[in-house]
Amino acid sequence: MTSKTTDHPAWVAPYLAKLGVEDPEILGTPSLDALRRLHRAHVEFVAFENFDIQLGRPQGIDPAESIARVLAGRGGYCFNLNNAFAELLTVLGYDVTMHRGQINGSAATAKATADEYDTHMALTVVIEGERWSVDVGLANSHHEPIPLREGVHVQGPFTFELRRLPEIGPDAWRFHTDPAQTTFHSMDFTLAPATWEDFKSIHIHLSTSPEAPYVKWFELFRRDADCAEYVLGDTYTRDEGAGQRTTRMLESADELFKMATDVFHLDLSDVDDADREAMWDRIQIAEAEWRAKRQAAEN
Repeated sequence: MTSKTTDHPAWVAPYLAKLGVEDPEILGTPSLDALRRLHRAHVEFVAFENFDIQLGRPQGIDPAESIARVLAGRGGYCFNLNNAFAELLTVLGYDVTMHRGQINGSAATAKATADEYDTHMALTVVIEGERWSVDVGLANSHHEPIPLREGVHVQGPFTFELRRLPEIGPDAWRFHTDPAQTTFHSMDFTLAPATWEDFKSIHIHLSTSPEAPYVKWFELFRRDADCAEYVLGDTYTRDEGAGQRTTRMLESADELFKMATDVFHLDLSDVDDADREAMWDRIQIAEAEWRAKRQAAEN
């Protein structure tokens, strides 16, 4: 567990302002309503993104740098987003615990033991006597916290499921994403406490190895009450659930970066024109290779 005094560091007010809370006092003491409000705002306005990894300048994941990214109008992936949000919630007085998790592309690829979980940083918050799954870093999943209860949980147009994994251990759980979603299958996590330092080694791999998905592929996500929006490679998707999905290919670096600013609320003013074009070229090469492999597999 983590705990801090009620004295708020200087970064708290601007962080809350990013989430639409201009007066921190309006939140009051920790409550489920306030937690929901903060969670919704975070996934709507702080994007899941890997721009810096794609640009060859991978970010750190310690709480201070992760918070600084949010204040600068950037996001990151789970190690940044959930780390920063955990620190914010802790300072605000919430009972937050960090956990090791694992993203599954399919049930067949799931790990056999919780000791192997390391590709996702999960959070839970105990509020008003109940534990909740809190996740602002799981791309197109949670819009709000989800009570840690077995069964189906509906959020807007999406249907999720939580279930225990007794074959793994008494503290192991699986979050199933909406069956109609196609970005990932599930996320397994253990309720055993973890710290952000537990993810330093895998972060180095995921952000620097040529074989790591975040190095190979561009990803950009946000959630709101009605849909999930994302860019994978050079393709923008608006997913409104129940198979209602529209896609279109982006045509240029200018279009990608304009969308990142206008739709995903990112400040990418530190990326110059040359780096934008180089990143776009890299995306195009990766997409051409992927499409060629898919076509070959279909023939």
